[in-house]
Amino acid sequence: MIYHKFERVLLVAPNIFSVQLLNSHKQIKHITSADRVFPAIYEMAPNMIVFDYDYLSDDMEKILRRIRTNPYYNKIKICCFKSSPNRKIDTFLQVLGVNHVIYKDELHNHTKAAINHVKSIFDSAVTDLLVNASFQ
Repeated sequence: MIYHKFERVLLVAPNIFSVQLLNSHKQIKHITSADRVFPAIYEMAPNMIVFDYDYLSDDMEKILRRIRTNPYYNKIKICCFKSSPNRKIDTFLQVLGVNHVIYKDELHNHTKAAINHVKSIFDSAVTDLLVNASFQ
């Protein structure tokens, strides 16, 4: 499968990211609240949305169903950042329309295959941001 790196990324996660890092990357918008997802999509028109599953697990299904049933959002790729694999949840996320699931272990695992997988999805700015956040 050929992956495309994305220009505009919406990051939905808690405040674990450095404000300086986010301000230096204009293609990344960070929001911390589930109720800001759709206004941010409208304002930014992102190519990809990265959700922190551990942070939004309660609202995740509702958000994904709304994104995937609206034709306005159908070209947006969705990625979930999770702390650990769970076959049942991961399969459910894929059924709901998640394109990529990245585990915290992949970011800590410095094997060439794991890092290349993450870098094939994101550009270096987003990859560095996720790696820095996963160590916090």
